[in-house]
Amino acid sequence: MGKLESVLCVAAILCVLLSSLCSEARAAGDQMCRQQLTETIAKVRTGKTSATRRDAAEHLFELTRAADCEANDKTITELASLMELPDDSVRYWVARSLGNFGQRAKIAAPKLQKVLAEVDCLEGSKTSASGIRFALSQMGITPPPAKCGTQN
Repeated sequence: MGKLESVLCVAAILCVLLSSLCSEARAAGDQMCRQQLTETIAKVRTGKTSATRRDAAEHLFELTRAADCEANDKTITELASLMELPDDSVRYWVARSLGNFGQRAKIAAPKLQKVLAEVDCLEGSKTSASGIRFALSQMGITPPPAKCGTQN
Protein backbone atom coordinates (compact mmCIF):
# COMPACT_ATOMS: atom_id res chain seq x y z
CA MET A 1 0.00 0.00 0.00
CA GLY A 2 1.41 3.35 -1.06
CA LYS A 3 1.50 6.54 0.96
CA LEU A 4 -1.57 8.02 -0.80
CA GLU A 5 -3.62 4.88 -0.20
CA SER A 6 -2.62 4.92 3.48
CA VAL A 7 -3.69 8.55 3.85
CA LEU A 8 -7.01 7.84 2.09
CA CYS A 9 -7.59 4.81 4.31
CA VAL A 10 -6.95 6.85 7.48
CA ALA A 11 -9.23 9.62 6.16
CA ALA A 12 -12.00 7.08 5.49
CA ILE A 13 -11.66 5.67 9.00
CA LEU A 14 -11.80 9.18 10.48
CA CYS A 15 -14.94 9.94 8.45
CA VAL A 16 -16.64 6.80 9.78
CA LEU A 17 -15.64 7.65 13.36
CA LEU A 18 -16.81 11.27 13.05
CA SER A 19 -20.08 10.16 11.51
CA SER A 20 -20.62 7.76 14.39
CA LEU A 21 -19.82 10.47 16.96
CA CYS A 22 -22.20 12.89 15.26
CA SER A 23 -24.98 10.29 15.31
CA GLU A 24 -24.39 9.63 19.01
CA ALA A 25 -24.35 13.36 19.79
CA ARG A 26 -27.57 13.87 17.83
CA ALA A 27 -29.24 10.99 19.70
CA ALA A 28 -28.10 12.43 23.04
CA GLY A 29 -29.42 15.86 22.04
CA ASP A 30 -32.78 14.35 21.04
CA GLN A 31 -32.96 12.52 24.37
CA MET A 32 -32.15 15.71 26.29
CA CYS A 33 -34.75 17.69 24.36
CA ARG A 34 -37.44 15.04 24.97
CA GLN A 35 -36.56 15.07 28.67
CA GLN A 36 -36.81 18.87 28.81
CA LEU A 37 -40.14 18.72 26.97
CA THR A 38 -41.47 16.11 29.41
CA GLU A 39 -40.35 18.16 32.44
CA THR A 40 -41.78 21.38 31.03
CA ILE A 41 -45.10 19.71 30.14
CA ALA A 42 -45.30 18.62 33.79
CA LYS A 43 -44.65 22.22 34.90
CA VAL A 44 -47.48 23.44 32.68
CA ARG A 45 -49.82 20.88 34.26
CA THR A 46 -48.80 21.40 37.87
CA GLY A 47 -47.82 25.05 38.06
CA LYS A 48 -49.40 26.65 41.13
CA THR A 49 -50.22 29.95 39.45
CA SER A 50 -51.48 30.99 36.06
CA ALA A 51 -48.25 32.93 35.47
CA THR A 52 -46.13 29.85 36.26
CA ARG A 53 -48.14 27.70 33.85
CA ARG A 54 -47.99 30.39 31.14
CA ASP A 55 -44.23 30.82 31.54
CA ALA A 56 -43.74 27.05 31.29
CA ALA A 57 -45.93 26.94 28.18
CA GLU A 58 -43.91 29.75 26.63
CA HIS A 59 -40.77 27.76 27.45
CA LEU A 60 -42.30 24.82 25.54
CA PHE A 61 -42.55 27.11 22.53
CA GLU A 62 -38.86 28.02 22.83
CA LEU A 63 -37.85 24.36 23.19
CA THR A 64 -39.89 23.25 20.19
CA ARG A 65 -38.63 26.13 18.08
CA ALA A 66 -35.12 24.69 18.23
CA ALA A 67 -34.41 22.95 14.93
CA ASP A 68 -32.73 20.00 16.64
CA CYS A 69 -35.65 19.25 18.97
CA GLU A 70 -37.56 16.24 17.72
CA ALA A 71 -40.75 14.91 19.26
CA ASN A 72 -42.36 11.51 19.00
CA ASP A 73 -46.11 10.86 18.80
CA LYS A 74 -46.34 10.37 22.57
CA THR A 75 -44.82 13.80 23.26
CA ILE A 76 -47.05 15.46 20.68
CA THR A 77 -50.10 13.77 22.21
CA GLU A 78 -49.05 14.96 25.68
CA LEU A 79 -48.63 18.49 24.35
CA ALA A 80 -52.05 18.34 22.69
CA SER A 81 -53.65 17.24 25.96
CA LEU A 82 -52.53 20.56 27.48
CA MET A 83 -55.07 22.25 25.21
CA GLU A 84 -57.70 21.10 27.72
CA LEU A 85 -56.32 23.45 30.39
CA PRO A 86 -58.56 26.46 31.06
CA ASP A 87 -55.83 29.12 30.75
CA ASP A 88 -56.13 30.70 27.32
CA SER A 89 -52.57 32.05 27.41
CA VAL A 90 -51.30 28.52 28.11
CA ARG A 91 -53.35 27.15 25.22
CA TYR A 92 -51.91 29.87 22.95
CA TRP A 93 -48.30 28.83 23.67
CA VAL A 94 -49.10 25.12 23.53
CA ALA A 95 -50.73 25.54 20.12
CA ARG A 96 -47.73 27.51 18.88
CA SER A 97 -45.45 24.77 20.24
CA LEU A 98 -47.37 22.13 18.32
CA GLY A 99 -47.16 24.27 15.21
CA ASN A 100 -43.37 24.28 15.51
CA PHE A 101 -43.41 20.55 14.71
CA GLY A 102 -45.19 21.22 11.42
CA GLN A 103 -46.69 18.21 9.68
CA ARG A 104 -45.26 15.86 12.31
CA ALA A 105 -47.88 17.23 14.72
CA LYS A 106 -50.89 16.51 12.49
CA ILE A 107 -52.08 13.95 15.04
CA ALA A 108 -52.90 16.93 17.27
CA ALA A 109 -55.07 18.64 14.64
CA PRO A 110 -58.41 17.17 15.79
CA LYS A 111 -57.80 18.44 19.34
CA LEU A 112 -56.78 21.87 18.03
CA GLN A 113 -59.86 22.07 15.81
CA LYS A 114 -62.13 21.08 18.72
CA VAL A 115 -60.66 23.74 21.00
CA LEU A 116 -60.78 26.32 18.19
CA ALA A 117 -64.54 25.81 17.88
CA GLU A 118 -64.85 26.57 21.61
CA VAL A 119 -62.56 29.62 21.79
CA ASP A 120 -63.01 31.19 18.39
CA CYS A 121 -64.74 34.31 19.66
CA LEU A 122 -62.39 35.20 22.50
CA GLU A 123 -61.22 38.79 22.27
CA GLY A 124 -57.61 39.87 22.49
CA SER A 125 -54.47 40.15 20.41
CA LYS A 126 -52.92 36.84 21.49
CA THR A 127 -55.70 34.33 22.00
CA SER A 128 -55.54 30.58 21.71
CA ALA A 129 -57.66 30.90 18.57
CA SER A 130 -54.90 32.83 16.80
CA GLY A 131 -52.28 30.36 18.05
CA ILE A 132 -54.37 27.42 16.88
CA ARG A 133 -54.93 28.92 13.43
CA PHE A 134 -51.20 29.53 13.08
CA ALA A 135 -50.38 25.98 14.25
CA LEU A 136 -52.86 24.39 11.84
CA SER A 137 -51.33 26.40 9.00
CA GLN A 138 -47.86 25.18 9.96
CA MET A 139 -49.20 21.61 9.84
CA GLY A 140 -50.42 22.17 6.30
CA ILE A 141 -54.09 22.33 7.34
CA THR A 142 -56.25 25.24 6.27
CA PRO A 143 -57.95 26.57 9.42
CA PRO A 144 -61.70 27.16 9.22
CA PRO A 145 -62.89 30.74 8.86
CA ALA A 146 -63.44 32.61 12.10
CA LYS A 147 -66.97 32.22 13.46
CA CYS A 148 -67.13 35.77 14.78
CA GLY A 149 -66.63 37.61 11.54
CA THR A 150 -63.07 38.68 12.30
CA GLN A 151 -60.08 36.45 12.66
CA ASN A 152 -58.16 36.72 15.97
